Amino acid sequence: MSGSQKALKIISVVLLAYAVVLLLFGVLMAAGSQVPGLSGSIVDWGDGTSVDAAVAAIGVGIGFAVSGLVYLVIALLGLRGAKDPKKIGAFFALCIVGLALSLVGIGMSAAQGGVQWQSVAGLAIIAVCTFLAAKIRRQA
Repeated sequence: MSGSQKALKIISVVLLAYAVVLLLFGVLMAAGSQVPGLSGSIVDWGDGTSVDAAVAAIGVGIGFAVSGLVYLVIALLGLRGAKDPKKIGAFFALCIVGLALSLVGIGMSAAQGGVQWQSVAGLAIIAVCTFLAAKIRRQA
């Protein structure tokens, strides 16, 4: 196993753990929306709009669960590609798409007046994954 494969495996294992945390948090958040007394509470979004707390919890929970599923797929494809370089193609394609979307997202954030550090960190991670996948792809 080459150094690129080992590095991709480590990143994929970390992403797998992160995906499980996101999934669990999302499911618990959505399930927690049914807590008695939560419905009827109002959450103020800060821009003059407000929403029922149970609805907000469901929305946030579903968002976290979907993010967790996406990270889970990415992590599993990364582990698969790190183990067998001939199967890195799907992960590499996903990295290219993720890299393009991250760049568009950062560009849109910058156009609106500010870039969050989480977006830059996500871009860095996907760039490293793309670089490693390209190196592994050349080995196959």
